[in-house]
Amino acid sequence: MNSEEDEFRRIEAEALRLWAAQTNEDDDDTQIYKKPWQGLSWEDMPEEYAGDSNFLAGARWAEAKLRERNT
Repeated sequence: MNSEEDEFRRIEAEALRLWAAQTNEDDDDTQIYKKPWQGLSWEDMPEEYAGDSNFLAGARWAEAKLRERNT
């Protein structure tokens, strides 16, 4: 190798080192925002099931399971 190639490899190695230092995963400023739980409302219930107590019980059961998993 000649001195020009050595200098190129030195500069390349230094550039990679600097890039790695700037992209350190431990210095990630990304934040995870969690939305507050929002349950079902009476408006969410289809009108055709308004009087069906089995449907309402099933919807409340599903809501409770989803809340348990997502909070």
